[in-house]
Amino acid sequence: MEGKGVKMGLMLVVAMALGFLVLGPNLVEGAFGIQLNPCTLPRCIAECKKALQEKFLSATCASGSQGKFCICLG
Repeated sequence: MEGKGVKMGLMLVVAMALGFLVLGPNLVEGAFGIQLNPCTLPRCIAECKKALQEKFLSATCASGSQGKFCICLG
């Protein structure tokens, strides 16, 4: 069980690092994942915008050990 959590945490850290690199000078205040299976980019963006509102910066779909999920940056 702990191995799955470590993998998920590592994927989140990697996604945040990519967000920092892609967004450049924009400051990312937080990142979180939403379980969406299947995850489509339009649905992922819509869910992130709903959750983050004006703080929304980016969204992407990723695959994990428990299926696909959406990563939100804001």
